[in-house]
Amino acid sequence: MADGDVRDLAALRPAWLTVDLDALRANLELLGRHVSPARRMAVVKANAYGHGAAEISRALAAGGVEWLAVALVEEGAEVRRAGVTTPILVLGTVQPPQVPLVRKFGLVPAVASASQLAIWVEAAAGSAKPLAIHLKVDTGMSRLGIPPEELAAALETVRRTPHLHLAGLMSHLAEADDLESPHTPVQEARFAALRELLTPAERESVLTHIANSAAALHRPLGGCDLVRLGLSLYGADPARRMTGLRPVLSASARIVQLREVPPGTRAGYGGRWRAARTSRLAVLPVGYADGYSWHLSHGADALVGGRRVPLAGAVSMDMVLLDVTDTDAVEGDVAVLLGRQGEEEITLHELADRAGTVPYELLCLLGQRLPRRYLAAGNCTALRSRLVERVR
Repeated sequence: MADGDVRDLAALRPAWLTVDLDALRANLELLGRHVSPARRMAVVKANAYGHGAAEISRALAAGGVEWLAVALVEEGAEVRRAGVTTPILVLGTVQPPQVPLVRKFGLVPAVASASQLAIWVEAAAGSAKPLAIHLKVDTGMSRLGIPPEELAAALETVRRTPHLHLAGLMSHLAEADDLESPHTPVQEARFAALRELLTPAERESVLTHIANSAAALHRPLGGCDLVRLGLSLYGADPARRMTGLRPVLSASARIVQLREVPPGTRAGYGGRWRAARTSRLAVLPVGYADGYSWHLSHGADALVGGRRVPLAGAVSMDMVLLDVTDTDAVEGDVAVLLGRQGEEEITLHELADRAGTVPYELLCLLGQRLPRRYLAAGNCTALRSRLVERVR
């Protein structure tokens, strides 16, 4: 089911994500100043890292972002259907049956092998207007990418193919978030050497890009024209160094039940939590089916009344227990699982560390089932739920 407009948050389950569009635009502007004169490509794949691709793409386009990037043709189509006209690069592979969709929605494929290039040579032969592509070369990720020794031949193929237009040359860094990695400068040097295969005219017109968020924030751009911004746009530096970025996403839920239990009471699956004293337990209607990982069962906190409270027992599929003994919490109070409440904050990096994962995965998982509430200038501008088409 596609995202549905929802008129009233109260009509949904009392657990939700809040997406701060002002923070998103502030991050876009901050990053723009940081990487200038390079242009910005905002990565909105995986439903904009769980933030909602349609709303995020519209906000970024309104903020003047020069390019968007998706992983799948279907994702690009979704952004186009949202009314966004910004150029869109498809980072993943495109299969022959998808070529008509690429044309229909005006997408630009990243071509990462000789066999993929052959698809676009054939497509260009039947095209009345130029088809733009970016060539992707492997400089050390060992994933997608044309082998360096094959790039010259690929460039010649593009040059001699009518209606096939080389719009970009790109690669991808494997270890940019490790600022001490010796592999990153090696990849950058390889890419710089491969850029020399472009003709003088191509160097004027072809966009070159290798930097992701971590590299864009912490490394020289080496003359590249474009940077791909993902996690940093959503408010987190992969290398955990840059300040000034504002978190875009927060996760909250209302307490739906409170109970007092005597010392020795076991709680949750497996009875892994046991009350050391007379305790108050709060139930939140959110669980690992919502992307709040089971691995947060041991050691994670939530915020209630502006103070940290520990989880009590294992995270369930649809619920989690909090030990709110030292608070004045009542049913209906809002607990924050990710984000700020009062002077306290649970950051994305903290939550990912507690779950034993990376921030990217956590964001993608959180965005799957929870409804999203979009804020701009302090006002709710939209409510979206993948489970509800419309609540009147």
